[in-house]
Amino acid sequence: MQRRHIAAVLALLALVTGCSSGVEPSPPRHSLRPSAAPPASEEVRRLALPFDAYALSAPDVHTIEAAEDILIRDCMRAQGMSWTALPQPGAVDPDPPQRRRYGVIEPDVARRFGYHLPPAPPETARRDAIWRAREKMPRAAQLAAYGKDGVGGCWKKAHTHLLRGVPKGSTALLNRRTRDEFTASQQQRTVRSVVRSWGACMKRNGYRSTDPLAAAGDERWAKSPWPSRDELAVAQADVRCKRETRLVSVWANAETRLQHGVVRGHAAEFRQLAAQKSSWLKAARRVIHIGS
Repeated sequence: MQRRHIAAVLALLALVTGCSSGVEPSPPRHSLRPSAAPPASEEVRRLALPFDAYALSAPDVHTIEAAEDILIRDCMRAQGMSWTALPQPGAVDPDPPQRRRYGVIEPDVARRFGYHLPPAPPETARRDAIWRAREKMPRAAQLAAYGKDGVGGCWKKAHTHLLRGVPKGSTALLNRRTRDEFTASQQQRTVRSVVRSWGACMKRNGYRSTDPLAAAGDERWAKSPWPSRDELAVAQADVRCKRETRLVSVWANAETRLQHGVVRGHAAEFRQLAAQKSSWLKAARRVIHIGS
């Protein structure tokens, strides 16, 4: 239910990780007794690409879900049923969209978790707990909330209400352009050069790695629910070499130039995407203001 719901919410706009999905294989979530995940570094928070302005961030998605929850709550109450709302959206994304676009880049993350994903932030864990509880609702409540196909019922009414008057834009096209420009960035002379420098640095540290994304997605790391000593050592060398060679800034600059070029070349398309995002969020905030 949760996956179908998220997919429907994002039917019109790209989500944070939607824009960067497929860029780096996702390693397993760290499953030791959770220690607090380190907050996103300043480097990560500054890491933004032009297309980000046209995609929904995690806080944006949570704002839309909060508005839908209010409408679903009212719909369910009209049928004599209760509804547990998701937590209110935070103003700051605890896990910024480009945090792992070029692999692990934060020394503290590499030192503590290697290539494994850190434990989910507390606010994410609270949201996940509510989603799991919704999957266990009585059958009658599930049908009322989501219909037989998982995207009907009160949710569909709420979703349709929020989209009323929202301009349409092509999320599929934005996602494709994001993937295409990422692929194109890998062929840029500056990026190829800095990746070679990164590989030479890794070799000096005793590791034969030529691709920073492949290093993060090594199948060895997925064999264990926690990082091995070898994984931690490789990840820390990886981050040191990225900093020594300035890989992240060089690669991000190349992608930024390419994405700016696409925006300039398809101005009408991106104006439509911007209008879509703005209108949808405005509608969601209006519902939250009235219904809270």
